[in-house]
Amino acid sequence: MALRTNAEGRRFSLAFLCPRYWLTWFAVGWLAVLAFLPHKLRLGLAWALAAVYQRVYVKRVRIVERNLALCFPEVALAQRYVWRRQNFLLQAYALLDLGRLWFRSQAYLMRQTEVRDRALFQQLIASGGVVLTGHGAGLEWVGHFFTLNMRGSAMYKPFGRNRLLNWLFEWGRERHGARVYPREAGLKPHIRHLRAGQGFFYIADEDLGLADSVFAPFFGVEKATVPLAGKIAALGKVPIYPALGQLNLRNGRYRLFLMPPIIVPVEADRAAALAINHALEQLILDNPPQYMWSLKLFKTGLANRADPYSMPD
Repeated sequence: MALRTNAEGRRFSLAFLCPRYWLTWFAVGWLAVLAFLPHKLRLGLAWALAAVYQRVYVKRVRIVERNLALCFPEVALAQRYVWRRQNFLLQAYALLDLGRLWFRSQAYLMRQTEVRDRALFQQLIASGGVVLTGHGAGLEWVGHFFTLNMRGSAMYKPFGRNRLLNWLFEWGRERHGARVYPREAGLKPHIRHLRAGQGFFYIADEDLGLADSVFAPFFGVEKATVPLAGKIAALGKVPIYPALGQLNLRNGRYRLFLMPPIIVPVEADRAAALAINHALEQLILDNPPQYMWSLKLFKTGLANRADPYSMPD
């Protein structure tokens, strides 16, 4: 049995009230409370959460350190350690901030978001476009911010077997009018949105394996890259705007870092992948710790390259 809960047809199942989901509901309750508490309290909890995470998940810490070493070999080790600590703190705060996204008002969310630059953002809203982005600390936040200002769509990757968690993220992402589709739906629904003058929130930095990827340098390291941004923009007849969400830990506000439109070749080849990776590099270099370095960015390797994440315990 299910209940319809919003205009887009997402359904709340009564099975979500079963004991197996009580721990999830408990966490959601805490997020709802945190949404209305002062920034300094959330920041203190984020410090604690980041510290515990780095002690418990040593392998994830090593992934961050390895990525930073590969991408910034010229940066001093001490500076990379500072970036690592900042990175985990930013990700912890962003996780605790899901409650603000899910339970605070639209007016509040708008007040808590800055844009660089505002004129370019208005241009995007007017024309529609592919928003080419990566996993910044403010990914979820600026995704919501886009839906507060324009219609559009995004691809959706389920969070494992927790159906309630999947429903919560889908509901949260669609509560302001966006549409999210599973990857299995392909590109057709997103092309329809683009041709209607809307936006497509396209996360371009994930390593999805060899099947749909080509290799191109990312900070000097060959990375498996899905080179479809140019093709999507051409089919939708819209420009491509690189963008990244950033978090200011001093005040808990978020910033949309938006760059002017770029040209990405239509052909899904190395040239397209180069253009995509170069745009992502420019976004990340604005503030390196803001990027989610805990991803296995280079897990798919060339035939002659050892696994960069194969490290002894």
